[in-house]
Amino acid sequence: MKKIVLLFVLMVFSLQGCKNIDFGDYNQNPIGPNDPSPKDLLTGGMINYFNNTGRYELTVPTLNIQWQAQTAYTDEMQYADVPVPWRYKYVQVLSNFKEIIKYYQDHPDDNTAGKPENQIAISKIMMAYIFKELADSYGDIPFSEALNPDNHTPKYDSQIDVYHGIIDMLKEARDMIDVASTSSLPVLGDIIYNGDMAKWQMLANSLILHASLQLSNVPSEVNYAKGEFTSALNNPAGVLENASDDAWVHYSSKDGFYKNPYSQMRRADYALSKEFTDDLQGEANGGPASCNPTFNHTADPREQIFSTQPSVDGVPYSCSAHGGAAQMSSLIWSDEAPLPFFLSSWTWLDRAEAAARGWTSEDYDTALTNGINNSFNTLAGHYGVNLNAADVAAYVSARVADANNAAYGDGNANPKLIVVAEEKWVAMFPKGFEGWTQWRRLHYPLLQPHPNPFNSTGQIPRRYAYPAEESTVNPDNRAEAVANGLTPAEDRNDSRTRWDQ
Repeated sequence: MKKIVLLFVLMVFSLQGCKNIDFGDYNQNPIGPNDPSPKDLLTGGMINYFNNTGRYELTVPTLNIQWQAQTAYTDEMQYADVPVPWRYKYVQVLSNFKEIIKYYQDHPDDNTAGKPENQIAISKIMMAYIFKELADSYGDIPFSEALNPDNHTPKYDSQIDVYHGIIDMLKEARDMIDVASTSSLPVLGDIIYNGDMAKWQMLANSLILHASLQLSNVPSEVNYAKGEFTSALNNPAGVLENASDDAWVHYSSKDGFYKNPYSQMRRADYALSKEFTDDLQGEANGGPASCNPTFNHTADPREQIFSTQPSVDGVPYSCSAHGGAAQMSSLIWSDEAPLPFFLSSWTWLDRAEAAARGWTSEDYDTALTNGINNSFNTLAGHYGVNLNAADVAAYVSARVADANNAAYGDGNANPKLIVVAEEKWVAMFPKGFEGWTQWRRLHYPLLQPHPNPFNSTGQIPRRYAYPAEESTVNPDNRAEAVANGLTPAEDRNDSRTRWDQ
């Protein structure tokens, strides 16, 4: 009988255990956050992006455009064709900004980190820039269906559609910004402009200019690109125009993890290329001692900022001349050295290019002059170098004269476009992705491939090969992207993407 009663009691308790019981906050961590913090997500996303280091994230683009050469392990400068991961940018960077947008969809009245629209706007601008970098690096990429944790096989949007999408994203971000609200609701977590939303609006417009020009070689996109360029240029929020508007990244080694990404690489493996130092020194073209791929013959004072040994040659990349041992300056390659994110000098050079193309009625000479001067000013100011004013003026004057000399260049392009291309090649140093992207579109300087390449055609890489895991995780969408988005239709680093005409 006792056994029967005991069994009945156990059955009652077990049945009660099947009920849905409210445990209240028992499973919540009393010392941890229950909701994500927008300001922390914003800072974290920015740090993850700006602190990202490694060869394919940092140094390979500088090799592809011959700013640097390798001194020991030379497989990258010889164009080793390997799959390149993109997981970090999707999972560790873009997801942070996506989470901020999602948070404010659920908490539209939370003003603790600033007005929600401003936090969302910064997130969208950062996402647009990073998606552009991915599209420029690979071609067609997951975009419209990306960042959905329930979709493991997102479609690859065409590179052109991605560009349309990021331009729309930038316009949406710019137009939702509420500058006036920041006096009472300061934006927290912004490590670029410290919550200055007027500058974020200008940056958004500058990025629209930048993205629009990237479509300039696609015949079906020229009218669209020109319209977006002129609309953003005339937007009342303005564009980046002064060195004080520039977006710079400032690092700190105190925390141990937020250091300049160059400083986390093995410096002994890299040197400046002789091609780059010959241009900076204004070396004449031709002859056994010259590797200068530009038509510039005027010494550039920025060599004092870029090089450990100004006036000393770098290491030859594609030419056979004798070189030196100049490296990237410790002003740039050190733990706490700042790095450019996006600069007004680049915007002025974009404006000069647009004027040369007939997209605007702006004065080319003025835009070119402002672009070069702003480059000198912002670089000298952030790296603490006093450049000789007379030398700077002489260089700027010579470059304007070059652009207006009908005989300048090789006769295959407008001299004004050649000078813009050559100036972008210098002004964007050391941001490799920007320099590589501009060179692929503008085709100048006349860089020559490495004499002993590892890739199939022996040409300078035009893209990265898709990540290896995409062949097994998302094979059908990857295959479609290769078939429709690359010329030739092969997943190689020398295949061309849609805007690379």
